[in-house]
Amino acid sequence: MVALQVGRQLELQFSQGGLAPEDRRPKANPSPYCDFCLGDASENKKSGAPEVLVSCADCGRSGHPSCLQFTANMIISYRKYRWQCIECKCCSICGNSDNDDQLLFCDDCDRGYHMYCLSPPLTSPPEGSWSCRLCLNEFHSK
Repeated sequence: MVALQVGRQLELQFSQGGLAPEDRRPKANPSPYCDFCLGDASENKKSGAPEVLVSCADCGRSGHPSCLQFTANMIISYRKYRWQCIECKCCSICGNSDNDDQLLFCDDCDRGYHMYCLSPPLTSPPEGSWSCRLCLNEFHSK
């Protein structure tokens, strides 16, 4: 019960623009090469064009947004938080990577969320695309 209350407090702080716990840790040294095409920022080996690299804050692995199949909203969003690769992804609310079968990934920002950490919690993954509360406010409110 205490963990759930802490999770709710973190979600409230996070939704109000505060830093999530993982935002305070130092970032890993970024790899200068894309893990997918083996190019660098000066050349994406698939497209032949220069493209910025996105680097995991935890392990430093890098990828071009196009190699990672980032959407336009993900390209806007990843700069605003400590982006994590699929191997390092943890819940943006509780900061834990346990129960990875319960992690949802936002289709707009690529953050991870445990279904049970959401408010209200989800008991099963939604069908189709899913956006976190932050992205609903940023990209889908009118």
